[in-house]
Amino acid sequence: MASVNPPRGMRDFLPADKARRERVLAVIRERYRAHGFDEIETPVMEDYDRLHAGIGGDNEKLSFSILKRGMDAEGIRAAADDPAALADLGLRYDLTVPLARFYATNRAQLPTVFRAIQMAPVWRAERPQKGRYRQFLQCDIDIIGDGTARAEAELMIASLDVLDALGLTGGSIRVNDRRVLDAMLDVFGFTPDERPGVLITIDKLDKVGPSGVVAELRERGAGADAVDALAAYLDRPAASPSYDEVGIRAALPDGICDEVIGDLVALGETVAAARGADAPLVFDPFLVRGMG
Repeated sequence: MASVNPPRGMRDFLPADKARRERVLAVIRERYRAHGFDEIETPVMEDYDRLHAGIGGDNEKLSFSILKRGMDAEGIRAAADDPAALADLGLRYDLTVPLARFYATNRAQLPTVFRAIQMAPVWRAERPQKGRYRQFLQCDIDIIGDGTARAEAELMIASLDVLDALGLTGGSIRVNDRRVLDAMLDVFGFTPDERPGVLITIDKLDKVGPSGVVAELRERGAGADAVDALAAYLDRPAASPSYDEVGIRAALPDGICDEVIGDLVALGETVAAARGADAPLVFDPFLVRGMG
């Protein structure tokens, strides 16, 4: 008998669940709009080459590809070892790649500084398990055309406002700066060629812990002295959790540029000033996700 369940990693939503979900999305949409963001919509499919252009990181490996129209069995067998020869389209695995293409296509009709909201499903060829689905909804806000810290602060302020409007308390935003990561890897002694792989491993810190990160780096063949330096740093006493100059400096090794620390402090002060209270920001020097 054929299964009546949805495909693995995908879900049905009953009317009551759908209604609750739509109420939450309405609150999110309203609060982001109040902060000057405009909603856009993009196709669920993008060109295969665009989805595998190197800007999607590891997500590219999870892309669902769409077989080229008109291919017969012989053509499929001939192209079996070349995914790009089999597919010309794919389902989007995030909303960032479509946004980049959308902006390039419509730039002349958009303001110089464009604030975008996207709320839409994405698809990834995940191994289905608790909390990981092959189809799920993403909500993105992005600012294009403003590379200043002010834009970063606006994204945080708007998102914290959304959490408040939803009645969610106790939330925080983890913050890092790519310049911090680069400087730390330099202090520890990792070579430029090692760094992409080292960052992939460090990104697993909250899942496998310091010992797991160190063990994987040794398995990767990273420089022994650099791994030892990182291991010693990870084994140090916990630093102050405060998001201020004292707390940020305490969380970093010596040798990090004062300008970077000053920028991080100013960011926290901007968010706190806008909210009229201490900003629930947490400095995490090993935050890698999203910095590809």
